[in-house]
Amino acid sequence: MIANNGNESKGDDNEEYETTDRRRRMAFLDSLLSEHFRNSEFTEEDIREEVDTFMFEGHDTTSMAISWTLHLIGLNPDIQDKCHQELDAVLNASADDWVGERRMISMNELREMKYLEACIKEALRLYPSVPFVGRHLNEDTTINGYAVPAGVTCLVFLYQVHRDPQCFPQPEVYRPERFLDNSHMTRHPFAFVPFSAGARNCIGQKFALLEEKTILATILRNYTIKSLDHTDVIKIAPELVIRPKTPIRMQFTPRL
Repeated sequence: MIANNGNESKGDDNEEYETTDRRRRMAFLDSLLSEHFRNSEFTEEDIREEVDTFMFEGHDTTSMAISWTLHLIGLNPDIQDKCHQELDAVLNASADDWVGERRMISMNELREMKYLEACIKEALRLYPSVPFVGRHLNEDTTINGYAVPAGVTCLVFLYQVHRDPQCFPQPEVYRPERFLDNSHMTRHPFAFVPFSAGARNCIGQKFALLEEKTILATILRNYTIKSLDHTDVIKIAPELVIRPKTPIRMQFTPRL
Protein backbone atom coordinates (compact mmCIF):
# COMPACT_ATOMS: atom_id res chain seq x y z
CA MET A 1 0.00 0.00 0.00
CA ILE A 2 1.27 3.50 -0.85
CA ALA A 3 -0.36 6.50 0.79
CA ASN A 4 -1.10 9.21 -1.75
CA ASN A 5 -2.56 12.17 0.15
CA GLY A 6 -5.86 10.48 0.75
CA ASN A 7 -6.26 9.15 -2.79
CA GLU A 8 -6.64 5.46 -3.49
CA SER A 9 -3.51 3.47 -2.80
CA LYS A 10 -1.80 2.14 -5.89
CA GLY A 11 -1.00 -1.50 -6.37
CA ASP A 12 -1.84 -4.68 -8.19
CA ASP A 13 -4.26 -5.83 -5.48
CA ASN A 14 -6.73 -2.94 -5.70
CA GLU A 15 -9.36 -5.16 -7.29
CA GLU A 16 -9.70 -7.07 -4.03
CA TYR A 17 -11.30 -4.01 -2.52
CA GLU A 18 -13.78 -3.38 -5.32
CA THR A 19 -17.49 -4.11 -4.88
CA THR A 20 -19.91 -4.95 -7.67
CA ASP A 21 -20.93 -1.28 -7.97
CA ARG A 22 -17.23 -0.32 -8.29
CA ARG A 23 -17.12 1.62 -5.03
CA ARG A 24 -13.84 0.90 -3.28
CA ARG A 25 -13.99 -0.77 0.12
CA MET A 26 -11.11 0.65 2.10
CA ALA A 27 -9.01 -1.41 4.45
CA PHE A 28 -8.74 -0.36 8.09
CA LEU A 29 -5.36 1.36 7.78
CA ASP A 30 -6.40 3.02 4.51
CA SER A 31 -9.42 4.52 6.28
CA LEU A 32 -7.23 5.90 9.07
CA LEU A 33 -4.76 7.40 6.61
CA SER A 34 -7.59 8.92 4.58
CA GLU A 35 -8.98 10.56 7.71
CA HIS A 36 -5.49 11.81 8.61
CA PHE A 37 -5.12 13.53 5.23
CA ARG A 38 -8.66 14.92 5.40
CA ASN A 39 -8.51 16.13 9.00
CA SER A 40 -5.20 17.53 10.30
CA GLU A 41 -6.39 17.12 13.90
CA PHE A 42 -6.29 13.35 13.42
CA THR A 43 -2.56 12.85 13.87
CA GLU A 44 -0.16 10.00 13.14
CA GLU A 45 -0.11 9.34 16.89
CA ASP A 46 -3.90 8.90 16.74
CA ILE A 47 -3.41 6.36 13.93
CA ARG A 48 -0.89 4.41 16.01
CA GLU A 49 -3.29 4.37 18.97
CA GLU A 50 -6.13 3.04 16.82
CA VAL A 51 -3.89 0.31 15.38
CA ASP A 52 -2.65 -0.60 18.87
CA THR A 53 -6.24 -0.92 20.06
CA PHE A 54 -7.22 -3.04 17.05
CA MET A 55 -4.29 -5.43 17.51
CA PHE A 56 -4.04 -5.60 21.30
CA GLU A 57 -7.76 -5.84 22.09
CA GLY A 58 -8.16 -8.59 19.51
CA HIS A 59 -5.49 -11.12 20.42
CA ASP A 60 -6.70 -12.04 23.92
CA THR A 61 -10.41 -12.11 23.16
CA THR A 62 -9.90 -14.10 19.96
CA SER A 63 -7.59 -16.66 21.56
CA MET A 64 -10.09 -17.28 24.37
CA ALA A 65 -12.97 -17.62 21.87
CA ILE A 66 -10.95 -20.26 20.02
CA SER A 67 -10.12 -22.06 23.29
CA TRP A 68 -13.75 -22.22 24.45
CA THR A 69 -14.93 -23.34 21.01
CA LEU A 70 -12.37 -26.16 20.94
CA HIS A 71 -13.37 -27.20 24.45
CA LEU A 72 -17.07 -27.36 23.57
CA ILE A 73 -16.53 -29.15 20.26
CA GLY A 74 -14.22 -31.59 22.05
CA LEU A 75 -17.04 -32.45 24.45
CA ASN A 76 -19.51 -33.21 21.65
CA PRO A 77 -18.31 -35.89 19.18
CA ASP A 78 -21.49 -35.57 17.08
CA ILE A 79 -20.90 -31.86 16.58
CA GLN A 80 -17.25 -32.51 15.78
CA ASP A 81 -18.27 -35.09 13.16
CA LYS A 82 -20.44 -32.47 11.47
CA CYS A 83 -17.50 -30.05 11.46
CA HIS A 84 -15.28 -32.69 9.85
CA GLN A 85 -17.94 -33.50 7.26
CA GLU A 86 -18.33 -29.84 6.37
CA LEU A 87 -14.58 -29.32 6.09
CA ASP A 88 -14.23 -32.40 3.89
CA ALA A 89 -16.98 -31.14 1.59
CA VAL A 90 -15.86 -27.51 1.46
CA LEU A 91 -12.22 -28.27 0.89
CA ASN A 92 -13.17 -30.89 -1.69
CA ALA A 93 -10.72 -33.42 -0.33
CA SER A 94 -10.75 -36.43 1.94
CA ALA A 95 -8.74 -36.63 5.12
CA ASP A 96 -6.20 -38.83 3.29
CA ASP A 97 -5.43 -35.98 0.90
CA TRP A 98 -4.31 -33.74 3.76
CA VAL A 99 -1.32 -35.86 4.68
CA GLY A 100 1.86 -34.03 3.69
CA GLU A 101 1.78 -30.51 2.28
CA ARG A 102 -1.49 -28.70 3.00
CA ARG A 103 -2.69 -25.76 0.98
CA MET A 104 -4.02 -22.54 2.49
CA ILE A 105 -7.76 -22.18 3.07
CA SER A 106 -9.26 -19.55 0.78
CA MET A 107 -11.63 -16.76 1.73
CA ASN A 108 -14.42 -18.31 -0.33
CA GLU A 109 -14.00 -21.61 1.51
CA LEU A 110 -14.19 -19.81 4.85
CA ARG A 111 -17.50 -18.26 3.79
CA GLU A 112 -18.89 -21.72 3.04
CA MET A 113 -18.14 -23.05 6.52
CA LYS A 114 -21.58 -22.23 7.89
CA TYR A 115 -21.69 -24.96 10.52
CA LEU A 116 -18.23 -24.09 11.87
CA GLU A 117 -19.34 -20.47 12.13
CA ALA A 118 -22.44 -21.57 14.03
CA CYS A 119 -20.17 -23.51 16.41
CA ILE A 120 -18.17 -20.35 17.07
CA LYS A 121 -21.28 -18.24 17.64
CA GLU A 122 -22.76 -20.79 20.03
CA ALA A 123 -19.47 -20.83 21.97
CA LEU A 124 -19.56 -17.02 22.08
CA ARG A 125 -23.11 -17.22 23.37
CA LEU A 126 -22.03 -19.36 26.31
CA TYR A 127 -18.66 -17.69 26.80
CA PRO A 128 -18.68 -14.15 25.35
CA SER A 129 -15.05 -13.05 25.27
CA VAL A 130 -15.96 -9.84 27.10
CA PRO A 131 -18.67 -10.89 29.58
CA PHE A 132 -19.98 -7.38 30.29
CA VAL A 133 -20.06 -3.92 28.71
CA GLY A 134 -20.79 -0.49 30.15
CA ARG A 135 -23.06 2.18 28.70
CA HIS A 136 -23.52 5.79 29.88
CA LEU A 137 -27.15 6.89 29.74
CA ASN A 138 -27.74 10.22 28.01
CA GLU A 139 -31.42 10.36 28.92
CA ASP A 140 -33.83 8.98 31.50
CA THR A 141 -35.11 5.50 30.77
CA THR A 142 -37.11 2.70 32.33
CA ILE A 143 -35.80 -0.86 32.61
CA ASN A 144 -38.23 -3.56 33.78
CA GLY A 145 -40.31 -0.95 35.55
CA TYR A 146 -37.35 0.72 37.25
CA ALA A 147 -36.65 4.37 36.48
CA VAL A 148 -32.97 4.91 35.61
CA PRO A 149 -31.86 8.56 35.41
CA ALA A 150 -29.58 10.10 32.80
CA GLY A 151 -25.91 10.20 33.74
CA VAL A 152 -25.89 6.69 35.15
CA THR A 153 -23.47 4.06 33.81
CA CYS A 154 -25.18 0.73 33.25
CA LEU A 155 -23.29 -2.56 33.12
CA VAL A 156 -24.82 -5.11 30.76
CA PHE A 157 -23.87 -8.66 31.78
CA LEU A 158 -23.71 -10.38 28.40
CA TYR A 159 -22.86 -13.72 30.00
CA GLN A 160 -26.34 -13.73 31.55
CA VAL A 161 -28.14 -12.06 28.64
CA HIS A 162 -27.08 -14.96 26.41
CA ARG A 163 -28.64 -17.42 28.82
CA ASP A 164 -32.19 -16.07 28.65
CA PRO A 165 -34.34 -19.22 28.27
CA GLN A 166 -37.03 -17.26 26.41
CA CYS A 167 -34.55 -16.59 23.61
CA PHE A 168 -32.41 -19.70 24.01
CA PRO A 169 -34.30 -22.78 25.26
CA GLN A 170 -32.08 -25.06 27.35
CA PRO A 171 -29.54 -22.23 27.53
CA GLU A 172 -26.73 -24.32 29.06
CA VAL A 173 -26.79 -26.80 26.17
CA TYR A 174 -24.21 -26.29 23.43
CA ARG A 175 -26.30 -26.45 20.24
CA PRO A 176 -24.83 -24.70 17.15
CA GLU A 177 -28.08 -25.32 15.23
CA ARG A 178 -29.53 -22.30 17.07
CA PHE A 179 -27.71 -20.18 14.52
CA LEU A 180 -28.71 -22.26 11.51
CA ASP A 181 -32.46 -22.71 11.94
CA ASN A 182 -35.10 -19.98 11.65
CA SER A 183 -35.17 -19.17 15.37
CA HIS A 184 -32.79 -16.26 14.88
CA MET A 185 -35.42 -14.59 12.69
CA THR A 186 -37.77 -14.11 15.67
CA ARG A 187 -35.08 -13.64 18.33
CA HIS A 188 -34.65 -10.16 19.79
CA PRO A 189 -31.80 -8.41 17.91
CA PHE A 190 -29.97 -7.73 21.18
CA ALA A 191 -30.40 -11.23 22.62
CA PHE A 192 -27.01 -12.24 21.17
CA VAL A 193 -24.38 -9.49 21.23
CA PRO A 194 -20.94 -11.03 21.91
CA PHE A 195 -19.32 -8.03 20.21
CA SER A 196 -21.65 -5.51 21.90
CA ALA A 197 -23.99 -3.46 19.69
CA GLY A 198 -24.76 0.05 18.56
CA ALA A 199 -22.26 2.83 17.87
CA ARG A 200 -19.73 1.34 20.32
CA ASN A 201 -19.72 -2.21 19.01
CA CYS A 202 -16.49 -4.07 18.33
CA ILE A 203 -14.66 -2.60 15.35
CA GLY A 204 -12.89 -5.91 14.67
CA GLN A 205 -15.74 -8.40 14.92
CA LYS A 206 -15.65 -9.54 11.28
CA PHE A 207 -11.88 -9.82 11.37
CA ALA A 208 -12.08 -11.79 14.63
CA LEU A 209 -14.55 -14.29 13.17
CA LEU A 210 -12.32 -14.81 10.14
CA GLU A 211 -9.32 -15.43 12.39
CA GLU A 212 -11.26 -17.89 14.51
CA LYS A 213 -12.67 -19.78 11.53
CA THR A 214 -9.23 -20.01 9.91
CA ILE A 215 -7.51 -21.38 13.01
CA LEU A 216 -10.33 -23.75 13.96
CA ALA A 217 -10.65 -25.05 10.40
CA THR A 218 -6.90 -25.65 10.27
CA ILE A 219 -6.97 -27.59 13.54
CA LEU A 220 -10.08 -29.62 12.77
CA ARG A 221 -9.00 -30.53 9.25
CA ASN A 222 -5.92 -32.14 10.77
CA TYR A 223 -7.03 -33.45 14.15
CA THR A 224 -9.79 -35.11 16.09
CA ILE A 225 -9.99 -33.39 19.45
CA LYS A 226 -11.23 -34.48 22.85
CA SER A 227 -11.82 -32.37 25.96
CA LEU A 228 -10.40 -34.05 29.04
CA ASP A 229 -12.49 -32.07 31.55
CA HIS A 230 -16.21 -31.42 31.54
CA THR A 231 -17.41 -27.84 31.56
CA ASP A 232 -18.84 -28.25 35.06
CA VAL A 233 -15.39 -28.63 36.61
CA ILE A 234 -13.85 -25.63 34.84
CA LYS A 235 -14.02 -22.51 37.01
CA ILE A 236 -14.27 -19.13 35.32
CA ALA A 237 -11.98 -16.28 36.37
CA PRO A 238 -13.87 -13.00 37.02
CA GLU A 239 -11.78 -10.86 34.69
CA LEU A 240 -12.41 -8.42 31.86
CA VAL A 241 -11.85 -11.24 29.33
CA ILE A 242 -13.62 -14.48 30.22
CA ARG A 243 -11.02 -17.18 30.85
CA PRO A 244 -10.67 -20.38 32.89
CA LYS A 245 -8.88 -20.36 36.23
CA THR A 246 -7.08 -23.56 35.24
CA PRO A 247 -5.84 -24.74 31.82
CA ILE A 248 -8.35 -26.22 29.37
CA ARG A 249 -6.98 -29.73 28.85
CA MET A 250 -7.37 -31.17 25.34
CA GLN A 251 -6.24 -34.30 23.51
CA PHE A 252 -5.36 -34.02 19.82
CA THR A 253 -5.29 -37.09 17.59
CA PRO A 254 -4.15 -36.78 13.95
CA ARG A 255 -6.87 -37.63 11.45
CA LEU A 256 -5.82 -40.67 9.44
